[in-house]
Amino acid sequence: FGGDGRRGGRWGPRVASPEKGAASGMAAQRLECPVCLEVQDGPQHQCREGHVFCAACDSNLRAPRRCPECRMALGPLSQAIRCRSHEESIAALPAACSHCGLATTRGDVAAHEQGCPQRPRACSAAEAGCAWSGLL
Repeated sequence: FGGDGRRGGRWGPRVASPEKGAASGMAAQRLECPVCLEVQDGPQHQCREGHVFCAACDSNLRAPRRCPECRMALGPLSQAIRCRSHEESIAALPAACSHCGLATTRGDVAAHEQGCPQRPRACSAAEAGCAWSGLL
């Protein structure tokens, strides 16, 4: 399953701590898309039987579209059934900032990383041709 689950990669941002790693790893496994075998942020779709898969995989299903779990026929992609509880569960998984290691959730980590004081930045003279980037 992509190592210990704390370094990012397959499950997105690192989990916040080793103690939470096992629990969040099990939760992440239950939230995996059965097609790409990843826990994807963003919209999650489900068939009428409740099988959940990520919207990215749903948009790549060949016609006739069928549930990847039970093979039940799916309606048009424009009428896909969202699984908001799955989306909320994924957003609540623990994660850590890739710059400073701050413990947060997958739903909040992107906003934090954009304003993180330890994020790499381009030189203020980049418009004048300076290619330096790093920590200020």
